[in-house]
Amino acid sequence: MLCAMVLGTAVVIFAGGRSESARPAPPLPEPSHERPWLTPEAAGEIAGADRMLGPLFNGVEIGGRAPSAIDRSRIAAFARAHDVDIQLDVVAGTLTGVRFAVTYGGCCGYEGADVLARRLGRPSTANCCGCEGTWLDDWAVVSEDHRVHMRGKVRVNQVEVTWTQALSLPEMLDRADGLIGSDGEGGVVEMPYPVLRSPEQAAGFGVTTEAEDGRISGVVIALREGDIQAESNAGVNAILRARFGRPRIDREGTRTWRTASRIITQDSQDLPTTLTIRRR
Repeated sequence: MLCAMVLGTAVVIFAGGRSESARPAPPLPEPSHERPWLTPEAAGEIAGADRMLGPLFNGVEIGGRAPSAIDRSRIAAFARAHDVDIQLDVVAGTLTGVRFAVTYGGCCGYEGADVLARRLGRPSTANCCGCEGTWLDDWAVVSEDHRVHMRGKVRVNQVEVTWTQALSLPEMLDRADGLIGSDGEGGVVEMPYPVLRSPEQAAGFGVTTEAEDGRISGVVIALREGDIQAESNAGVNAILRARFGRPRIDREGTRTWRTASRIITQDSQDLPTTLTIRRR
């Protein structure tokens, strides 16, 4: 009887072993498929060597007519094929801007973002060749004819670029003056009027506002060096004189204009030269 019990136990154990080994093995996990990065060739289609719109946008002009259906379809197909976002901003039948964004995936996506940003003219705080500096996450570039403004941003593994019409100095003055009296706090209001010699300064992206009691009371504009040095009617002095009249100039060279509602000062001792418009 004892032998039978031992034999029965052995049978149970053996049967259990066969039952465990007969179970199917769990399926292996699917390998993750990392999204391919934007290639240098594709990046070259989006932005040219001058950081302006590349060959992909041939026949498309900022400030020109809205892109045709064929151009829109071609650009949209490129965006889908390369997993990027491209938006065409059209107002009243005019192309006012192009917006581009790409996100680099994977564990080291920030490296791809850094490479593309440098291709797009991302500046550094280094002031000499070989010096160590910090790459800036925000920068602006303007075309040689000052007609197109490019604004770049890097946020870890994402790069965003916007091309818009650059403001002329009179247009900048109109927009800046229009802020005075509106609701708001002091800070930077972005406008497509970069100060090329100092892209690391916040003022290079627009105007700096001053506020009192929750309303904008003044704006500070950093003037482009080209506007200051120009001797034609486009020069800053000719534009300001036509707009505000003859200034009062003190011993330090500061120019001051007074109108019924504004006090305007141009301080040439700052770098870059600043123009301040304040409510009286």
